[in-house]
Amino acid sequence: MALALREVIEGLWATSRAEIQAEVADVIVFDVDGVLIDVHQSYPHVICKAVQTYLGEVGFTGEIEAVRPEETAYFKAAGGFNSDWALAQGMALVYLVKGEAFNSRHIEALRHSDPDLAAIARAASAYGGGLSGLENALLNLIDLRDLDAVKARWDRARITRLCYEYYAGDLSETVFGVPNETISGPGLMLREKPLVTRQVLERAPFRYGIYTGRNLGETEQALNLAGLTGMFAAEALITENAGVRKPNPEGLFRIARALAPQLMIYCGDNLDDWQTAARYEAERGLDDPPCLFCGILGGSPGELAYSLFEDRGVDLMAKSAAQLVEWAAGRKRR
Repeated sequence: MALALREVIEGLWATSRAEIQAEVADVIVFDVDGVLIDVHQSYPHVICKAVQTYLGEVGFTGEIEAVRPEETAYFKAAGGFNSDWALAQGMALVYLVKGEAFNSRHIEALRHSDPDLAAIARAASAYGGGLSGLENALLNLIDLRDLDAVKARWDRARITRLCYEYYAGDLSETVFGVPNETISGPGLMLREKPLVTRQVLERAPFRYGIYTGRNLGETEQALNLAGLTGMFAAEALITENAGVRKPNPEGLFRIARALAPQLMIYCGDNLDDWQTAARYEAERGLDDPPCLFCGILGGSPGELAYSLFEDRGVDLMAKSAAQLVEWAAGRKRR
């Protein structure tokens, strides 16, 4: 049975067990998006613009937005969409399938046809989330043969390339290793803002790691933006380039092997982060350090985050990673 959370300081909730365990924590691991960096003005807008452009390229018409930035939270809350590029692919697939089901290429008509995006996201969640869950949910609209035909036309690589270019703009080659061929000018990544300062991390008695779905170029850009370059040892910086992706807990195991902590705290803002920590705890051996999970509110699931984390019995929740660091530092100094 999950232990109850209580608000131990304003904006931070902990179980009684987590309060005790935090006293020996010596490593804090962060996700990046929604934890170290505020991405509300970058990734959700990248997804929407990439989907809109792709639909136009494949013959859909209409000026209305196919997806609004706030609607991406439905799918983040469904789980399995830690990758924003996969989420963009999924949003495009929804329109391709609805276009097939309703024999239409008009975005406004499809947007207002049932089921809407919120309902599709809930159905995808019921099937386990992610692209596989979404595909199962879409079988309520068309049969498997027709879905396979739509998927054969679904150019996931093109959607990802558009995401790269909208995100990085003229810096696409630096960040992603590919030149920008469609989108020029500043990328939406320049809208991002830091959520944690170097001063907060330096005055706390911890070592730090990162486990993120970003690639190395995206991560370095984020750390430079936040003034956090050099705060993370290379062996404790696990990005997409490391060959593991959340919710695979291997990233946490690698950080544990690199830093040899007594106890880690992993801070993440969505269900994939929670599942990563939960799987680590389920799979770790007697010689592996325990890992608490702290759900950071205000990230990609939006207002749903508190109830999503509470329902899953998390150890800790905080309105910001900075609050978590300062609270945990206070526990150690007692």
